[in-house]
Amino acid sequence: MKVCLPYFKDIFKDLCSRSDDKAKGVNKISFLDYCQLPGLVAERLFAVLDVDRDNYLDSREFMTGLLRIYCSQFDQKMKFVFDMYDFDNDQYITKTDITTIISCMPVVRAAAGIEREGKFTQEGGGATTF
Repeated sequence: MKVCLPYFKDIFKDLCSRSDDKAKGVNKISFLDYCQLPGLVAERLFAVLDVDRDNYLDSREFMTGLLRIYCSQFDQKMKFVFDMYDFDNDQYITKTDITTIISCMPVVRAAAGIEREGKFTQEGGGATTF
């Protein structure tokens, strides 16, 4: 955790500088742009982190959220994932909740013609396997 805190503080400071109201914290647009997650997943992540529902992440919300994701115990991480799926905050995950979030996940398909992962094929690179 000691390693994470300075890094998280730097990220928070950078995102605040991009926000429309630096005094309030990180706005939703800056956060969504930074995290680069698919639409609804990013929206849910922001909603779970934004405890006071003011559409800004203050320092406490941001740090607590990232610590829950990266530095917490398994049961705390599971609660976080649960909160991501619990759209109506009723402490239940319904079939609709699951269907909604899964339907918004991008589908990743292997590109045709790629022999194996790890080939360096950019101009000047040749076919060296790493």
